Amino acid sequence: MKRLYLTDIQIEQLFSVIRWFFLIVCGFLFYYEPLRQELQLSLKTVDYLMIVAISYMLITQLTLFFVNKQKKLTRFIIKAAILMDFLVIFWLIALTGGINSWFVPVVYLFLIHGTIYWRAKGTIFAVIFTILGYTAVSFYQVNELTSNVLWTYIFNVVFFIIIGLFANTLTRREREYQKEHVTFQDQFVKDYITGLYNHRSFQNTLTKLTQSDKEFTLILADIDNFKQINDRVGHTLGDQVLSAFGNTLQHQLDKAESYSFRYGGEEFAIILFDRHKRSIEQQVKEWNILFQHGIQLIPELKDMNITISYGVAFAQPEDYKEDVLNRAEEHLYLAKSNGKDQIMFQESFERIGESR
Repeated sequence: MKRLYLTDIQIEQLFSVIRWFFLIVCGFLFYYEPLRQELQLSLKTVDYLMIVAISYMLITQLTLFFVNKQKKLTRFIIKAAILMDFLVIFWLIALTGGINSWFVPVVYLFLIHGTIYWRAKGTIFAVIFTILGYTAVSFYQVNELTSNVLWTYIFNVVFFIIIGLFANTLTRREREYQKEHVTFQDQFVKDYITGLYNHRSFQNTLTKLTQSDKEFTLILADIDNFKQINDRVGHTLGDQVLSAFGNTLQHQLDKAESYSFRYGGEEFAIILFDRHKRSIEQQVKEWNILFQHGIQLIPELKDMNITISYGVAFAQPEDYKEDVLNRAEEHLYLAKSNGKDQIMFQESFERIGESR
């Protein structure tokens, strides 16, 4: 059975829709005269309430629309919007009967929202803020403290606490599940030694890219003389060599513009959307420099000259997966057979080891 999971942003978008729904409902209740008179609602401060609500809701909506561009600002606006939600809902409760308002149950919804976003500490804050706000709007309009008023107040406060604790429990459980799910997915698609995506992920990604007719660059990299390295220093240190190159790719590559994989054994695959030869050569040189720096940090490997060979293929829209992969493997083989420690392109090759 597939489980439903919403990201934080999707939750905020959902609550944004809910805000607009209640705004429309309130506008109808207060500004449709026959209904307002039947419900005996006052227009006192309603205009101000609507202006405040529409203003912060528009700001929140625009922030969510541009969420990928200003993440810090987005977090601040979302937190501010949650506080404004409480302010507006208690303002609305005060205008519709106070302690007996039909909008009191709506507080449960926004209490859950605060708990979801602020988590454990937020639960305490949200519950306390809710109780204080409800207390203020409840007793401000009460002329006589009857047992009915008191029991209504107690009942709602208890429910605020229960809803807050229940929402916190469910939120913690869902986030723990999501964390475990992400960890399991990482174990399934990533190589545990290098931290890069594994061979299965590479094949799936390469298939999708070639089927979409996108132009990209495939680089196959192979650590030279890796068997001799293992024979000389052992497989444990050999794994550290693999890890060093994996860390190099993770730090050097722009995740939005590239993919990196452990292809198998001592081979790696890199997919770039950069198709300029000079740029690729420069990137490879930077990888080699950082890789050598990482190797020098391992005492047992300090005196070893560990190099890497590269084969580069440029994918064309008409290529099948096998076509571009075969070309990259062919040019990697040429780089190895022509002396290693170099990069071989489809058209030509240039030795890069001499620059170090």
